[in-house]
Amino acid sequence: MRYAIRAMPAISLAAALALAACREEPAAEPTAPSRPSVAPAAAKAAASPRQLAVLAAMEEYKQAILDSDTAALARIWTNNYTFINPQGTLVTREQRLVNIGSGSTDVQIIDDEREITVRLFGDAAIVQNLSTLHGTFSGQPTDTDLRGTFVWVRRDGRWRLATNQLTAVAP
Repeated sequence: MRYAIRAMPAISLAAALALAACREEPAAEPTAPSRPSVAPAAAKAAASPRQLAVLAAMEEYKQAILDSDTAALARIWTNNYTFINPQGTLVTREQRLVNIGSGSTDVQIIDDEREITVRLFGDAAIVQNLSTLHGTFSGQPTDTDLRGTFVWVRRDGRWRLATNQLTAVAP
């Protein structure tokens, strides 16, 4: 116990230095709610090259979800990827691949994408958006607005999705 108390200042200093290195780049303002074809374009128009790369990774992810392409998703997700679904359940990478591969989760349309922000923190990025999803999540039909948070990390020269969460927005 005495050792743990002596180590606390050193641990606190190390944590503070690590957090100081994670300086946030200037935040992008959310796009105003608009038509589906306008919102992503508006977000891209004001984006830096790194933000554009993250948005391109988001588009690749969106297409893989729409296509139920588990091979592409396995490449996009980190090995320890997790998902918190709209019901609040924590789903592992393996569980999510099975859900999508079996058709239990089948997103048919993602539209009316809006309020898109990309914030960069070194080799990490947080994307938040609001969109309308039509399809099935874990066997439950959905046709609802969902607010999403997506945490991306840059590994081996490309952006990979580490975790994301979708929350239903009350009408």
